[in-house]
Amino acid sequence: MPRNSHQDALDDTKYRRLIEATDGLDEPFQTEAFAILVFGGRLGMRGGEICHLSEDWVNWERKMIEIPAYDACACGYCRQQAHLATQHDDELTIENAMAERWQPKTEHSIRTIPFDFDEEVEAAVEIFFDRFDGYEHSRASVNRRVDRVAEEAGIDPASIYPHALRATAATNLAYAGVPAPALQSMMGWSKLSTATKYIRLSGTATADALNAAFD
Repeated sequence: MPRNSHQDALDDTKYRRLIEATDGLDEPFQTEAFAILVFGGRLGMRGGEICHLSEDWVNWERKMIEIPAYDACACGYCRQQAHLATQHDDELTIENAMAERWQPKTEHSIRTIPFDFDEEVEAAVEIFFDRFDGYEHSRASVNRRVDRVAEEAGIDPASIYPHALRATAATNLAYAGVPAPALQSMMGWSKLSTATKYIRLSGTATADALNAAFD
């Protein structure tokens, strides 16, 4: 039976091991890897969102990352996806296909992600953009940096991957008591049931009900 990413969500101890392991990396790899862990593991961003992240997406006044509906991009990943699109549509040219890149996974992925709810997260976003204008590498490089940090932390890289970090963020937020609609909005899920699953697994709904009943 295939595993769901929520089964690979990291507990806080393992996540902290990864964060601490970035200290042993050289720059700029260290800052990039640390940012990926935070963007994925605390803000719930997808790997494809991280590798296209630019400061243009950041609303510093509101302290939010705003995932757009479209962003012009000519990176290798987007070019590859454009070529694949033309193979399934004889009337689509590579120029027109490229004109539609980058786009989020679904319409629900177009969202705003607050990052000032945690001082460490806010600091990580600021540190990254103090050094870079955005993430300037390929989608595959996100995986490579996650693998490298896992190796540094002494954790099997096969158990750590970008979507597992995203599940880690969802789990962390669910444990913190974020209600289902807010969790759905932040993660960009199309179904509320996905958010309620994480909340059910966290046990916070049960705890809240018991506290209310015996208050």
